[in-house]
Amino acid sequence: MRYLIRFLTRGPAGGIETHDRTYQGEAVTLGRATDQVLHLKDRRVGLQHARIEPKGERFHIVTTALAGITVNGRSCREAVLETGDQISMGANLLTVIEPPPGFDFAFTFELDPDAEPLESTTDRQRLSLSASGWSKRRWSWAAALAVLGATLLIPAVSLFAPESAGWLRETPLPSDRWWAAGPVHIAHGGEAAECQSCHVTPFQRVRDAQCLACHTADRHVDTAEPALAVLGATRCASCHVEHNEPAILVESRQQLCGDCHRDIAAEAASLAADVEDFGIAHPEFRVSLLQPVAVEDGIDWEVVRSVLTGAAGQDRSNLRFPHADHLDPNGINSPDGDRILDCGDCHVPEPGGALMQPISMEQHCSGCHTLSFDPADPEREVPHGAPGAVVQELIEYYSARLLGGEAQSEGRVILRPGQALTAAERDRAAAEAEQQAMTVAADLFERRACATCHEVSSDADASPPYRIEPVRLTQQFFPHARFSHEAHDAEIASCGDCHAAETSEASGDVLMPGIDSCRDCHGSGITRRNQAGQMPTTCIVCHSFHSAAKGEYP
Repeated sequence: MRYLIRFLTRGPAGGIETHDRTYQGEAVTLGRATDQVLHLKDRRVGLQHARIEPKGERFHIVTTALAGITVNGRSCREAVLETGDQISMGANLLTVIEPPPGFDFAFTFELDPDAEPLESTTDRQRLSLSASGWSKRRWSWAAALAVLGATLLIPAVSLFAPESAGWLRETPLPSDRWWAAGPVHIAHGGEAAECQSCHVTPFQRVRDAQCLACHTADRHVDTAEPALAVLGATRCASCHVEHNEPAILVESRQQLCGDCHRDIAAEAASLAADVEDFGIAHPEFRVSLLQPVAVEDGIDWEVVRSVLTGAAGQDRSNLRFPHADHLDPNGINSPDGDRILDCGDCHVPEPGGALMQPISMEQHCSGCHTLSFDPADPEREVPHGAPGAVVQELIEYYSARLLGGEAQSEGRVILRPGQALTAAERDRAAAEAEQQAMTVAADLFERRACATCHEVSSDADASPPYRIEPVRLTQQFFPHARFSHEAHDAEIASCGDCHAAETSEASGDVLMPGIDSCRDCHGSGITRRNQAGQMPTTCIVCHSFHSAAKGEYP
């Protein structure tokens, strides 16, 4: 729910100043406690006096305080609120107004000029300084000396006795913390670092120029980009606050991102969508898929960002690979007999676990998918490469056989010692070798080997007459997010918990998990919103802010 609170201040001449505040949550709480949404500074109001909340299609105000509330001059403990209703709590006056577009409920707040003064409700004994025997001047000097002793003399002990600085800081007594800025982060604490490196002008805030003098632009935001222009004049130090304990320069608070990104689409239309919290206000994941695009000299690859569902979310790598067949629990046929595979046989994490190592034919596929072509010579294989290289390998192989490479080769040309082939014999041998090579090539490309995994097309007028569509696998489906397989490697988790590979029959299936799968373990960045067992997850857990590659595919 989005609430608008409009504060009214009436001037002596009758003018009214307004100040609007937006609150997003389930209910607006009102009371004297500092954790209330609307903090009322009136001792006649309870610490947690009342709350405005939706019930059904209407908004109610409810109180459990003994003093109750007054709605339109009638004392009550609960009331349905309509536009124009006035609510009184001590000297505080609330008036329900028509909510502007984009808000669910709105009201004004002001101090009631007709309310009974607080002083008249209590019986106080008035005392004067003169009654104590001291004049205002004496009290002023005494107070000034007390402040001087507490804030200067006691902390100054650590200057003359440095060994006392540590224990003095641990006591309730004033210490040099009163004037010391605080510790410097370890990244800024080198011997070459001096106060003047950042604080160039005395009594002036650190400027961005001092930060960018050391931190290069490839690690920081380029505010010239249109999508980031909404940052405006926001300073580096607005988010990275130095001299704190503990010394943390990288903020991880949920509100640091959510305050702007809950309505970011209105400010920067090029960004994906509004997002405030992973657990309750985050759009469905979008994957970056490599898709083939026809160009003048062949095929190029472009990145397409797509949701995980629908035809748009299909992987078009030009590779035929049904995961379900390869993960058959009964095993798959291989030259060494039935072989049972699991995900780890092909997918091996890179060091650190962020990405997977590339898949290659030689390392991951050749154990089962051999490229042998002659039963009489099972150890001989064609290369896994361009069709022209495969055809040339076959022609050379069968030419060698026909010209005497093997004594038992069928059709071998027998020559006497010192006898050379005639031109007709060479032409005949070459034609027979090419014919046999093309017969074997047709079997490899169209039926037995290449067509098993690749998209193969043929053209009798071309040389070579076969074309294999180029293959490129997507290596990083979420380039704008951080993820570590190593961090998720646990005894209670398996690959199938997130990737539905065992039931995938189509090569185009994108086996990336959706947001609901992640929410089984990861919840809101605000702990109280989470269900039992959910890990609080703020934006910075998965996203990097300073990234020069945003909008690009690495």
